[in-house]
Amino acid sequence: MNSRLFSPKAIRRMLIPLVFEQLMIVLVGLVDTALLSGINQSSLAAFSLVDSINQLLTQFFLAIGAGGAIIAAQYLGSEDRKGAEQTANQAALMVLSISALIAIPVMLLKSPILHLLYPRINPEIRGFSEQYLLLSAISYPFFALYNSGTSMLYAQGHSKLSMMTSIGMNSAKILMNYLFINIWKMDIAGAGLATILSRVIGAFMVTLFLLDQHAPIHYTRPFKLHYNRFTIKRILTVALPSGFENIVFLTCKLLIGMMIASYSGAMIAANAAANTISTYISVPANAINLVTITVISQCVGAGRGQEAKRISKLLQLGTIASLVITGSLVALFMGPIVGMLKLGTEAHQITRNLMFVYCAVAVILHTPAFGLPNTLRAAGDNRYVMYAAVVSVVVFRLLGSYVLGNLMNLQVYGIWYAMYLDWLGRSVFFLWRFKGNKWLEHRLV
Repeated sequence: MNSRLFSPKAIRRMLIPLVFEQLMIVLVGLVDTALLSGINQSSLAAFSLVDSINQLLTQFFLAIGAGGAIIAAQYLGSEDRKGAEQTANQAALMVLSISALIAIPVMLLKSPILHLLYPRINPEIRGFSEQYLLLSAISYPFFALYNSGTSMLYAQGHSKLSMMTSIGMNSAKILMNYLFINIWKMDIAGAGLATILSRVIGAFMVTLFLLDQHAPIHYTRPFKLHYNRFTIKRILTVALPSGFENIVFLTCKLLIGMMIASYSGAMIAANAAANTISTYISVPANAINLVTITVISQCVGAGRGQEAKRISKLLQLGTIASLVITGSLVALFMGPIVGMLKLGTEAHQITRNLMFVYCAVAVILHTPAFGLPNTLRAAGDNRYVMYAAVVSVVVFRLLGSYVLGNLMNLQVYGIWYAMYLDWLGRSVFFLWRFKGNKWLEHRLV
């Protein structure tokens, strides 16, 4: 047996493409936002409203893709390539089936869904929302297949292929948004069509990569349309807690958004701006989180619990170091960064205040709150992560936002302070769990 399953060089080889991929995703979001400014105001409002619905509706099949990847990686660690192959097949079938089961009712019931969630929007925004929700729902199966596929690429350390897929899909989206919206003036229909076609490209590319029979984790050729109850059960063991956790988190975020909507325009603008800037700080951290799932899953699958613990500590230190660098850079260039967003005087100052505190707190709490649970998930300790995360987000973030933001009248500052309380709560829960060895007793294969 080799002394190490993963060398530092192997981890760096996985990490560098993932950092680039995560950075590109953030940049694409900004470019997309700029291109979408070419649509009229009602269409832009519709796009924002439907995007919140999409985030909730897609959580379950996204969780299945991620859960399948953890199971496949553990099979790979235990040198069971047949089990990894079967898991990849079953995950693809599951996400396609579930995304279709979600998409069809959404397409048929788009009007009642929007009326239930947004009863007071004007007829013009409602019409654009129905149009964009229909087009979004058509893209769900392709989005599901793309995400499940890239998760399988992450699971086997093929981060260069996932980066290539991301570049292909997102470049296509930018180009098509530019053509459909800015050149051909197709408005929100152009945004929806660009979403569908770019996700088709992403799904095609990742499927092509996973049909390579020499890859450690791959789809069978020909692809077998056969459901395996045992494998499905294993995938759901990981996916259900993760999916439920994400749905609760997004629901709380939606409710907090409703609180923020009652504040002044300057505070609403500052909150949106601070959220945008904060995504840059966590770009390397997000990449390390993806590597963590791959490495820890394979170590646990190989029965190397102590190596999993040692590597997890090193990756957490790397995450903290990355946050120190990115946080310091944002703090140092805060004036120009916030200035680029062209905010009013009051919103500009509030954004600066929020971000200076964020940069300091993120260095201390972001890693144990959001990096460490990936170690626990990869080992199969998903239920504990779900219980801890749900309790923390509801008690500290949601109720804390109401108390600090509304009752104590701190408004948007209170919302962000409550978020830090949530981070602190998660950190305590996850550090306590990681300190013991019970999380290593949840081997899934």
